[in-house]
Amino acid sequence: MFEKEKFSIILKKIADQYGNISLLANNIEKCSRSYLSKYINMRFPSPPTPKVLEKLAEASNGVTTYDELMQICGYLDSNTSSREIIAHNICKDYEKEINSLHIPNINNEYIFEILIKQNENDAPVLKQLSNYIEANYGINNKTKALFTILEKIDKNIKDIVIMGGNKGIPLYSVSNNTMIKIGFFPFEYTTDEYIAVKAPNDKMLPLLDQGDIAVIELQNKIIDGQTYLLQIDNSYYDIAKIFSEANTCKLYYMNSKFEELELSRIKIIGEVVLSQNKSAFKKRRD
Repeated sequence: MFEKEKFSIILKKIADQYGNISLLANNIEKCSRSYLSKYINMRFPSPPTPKVLEKLAEASNGVTTYDELMQICGYLDSNTSSREIIAHNICKDYEKEINSLHIPNINNEYIFEILIKQNENDAPVLKQLSNYIEANYGINNKTKALFTILEKIDKNIKDIVIMGGNKGIPLYSVSNNTMIKIGFFPFEYTTDEYIAVKAPNDKMLPLLDQGDIAVIELQNKIIDGQTYLLQIDNSYYDIAKIFSEANTCKLYYMNSKFEELELSRIKIIGEVVLSQNKSAFKKRRD
C-alpha cells in the first residue's frame, strides 16, 4: 500500500537539504518541481516508479534509503530488502542449469531460500547446503555438479555490496535478460555518461573473465574493432568486439572457444573503456 503521508514527510525532509523543492528537482534528472510538489501535497494516488525512488534515495544525502522508499510506496514489504530481490534473481538465473541435472524431487525453492536469506558473512551456508544435499539426494556426479552450481550462486550473492555514500558510478549485474543495479563502483567520473557492469561470461578472456568489472562509456555509435556492451535481439546482454558490414554486425570474442556471430538486431549500450580483472585495473585501449 502506498503510504502517501509518510512519503510526503520524507520528501519534505529531502527538499530541506537543498533549501527548497526547486533545487531538489534540479538535482534529479527528468523530475520537475511541480511533479515533486504534487507528492508533497499528496495529490497523486499512485507512487513514483522504482527508478524515480532510486534517484530520490541517491539525492537524499542520507535522509532515506532506497529500501525504505520502496516499502513506503508499496513495492516491498517490511521483511524484504532490495538485496533479497537481487539474490532471488541470481538464483533464478541458475535454475535452468540446476534442472538440467534431472535430480529427482530436487527442492529448488528450499535451497534458494537458504541462499537468499543468509547473512552476508554467513560462511557456514555452503556446509548447511552440503549436508542437506547429502542427506536428501546422496553423493554422486549429479549432486557434485549441483553443489558446484550452488557455490557459484553463493559467491555471486556475497558479491552484492552496496557501498556507503553512493560514491562512484552505478554498478550493475547482468543476468540473462536484465541489468540489475547492485551498488556503486569507485571511479574517477560520476556523470551519467558511465556505468560499470559485471561481465556475464568469459567470452572476452583475457580482458574480462565472468564476474570481472567493465566500465562502460554510454553511447550508441559503432567504431569497428572496438569492444562494446550490447543488447542482442532484445533478449540478452553480451560484451564483444564489433565489425560492421552493410546491415549486419559481426561479433568477435577474445576467448577462442567461442565462435564469431553475425547479427542484424543489436543495440549498443556503450564502449568498454576500462576493465578490472582479478589482478588490477588496466586500460583497454592500446
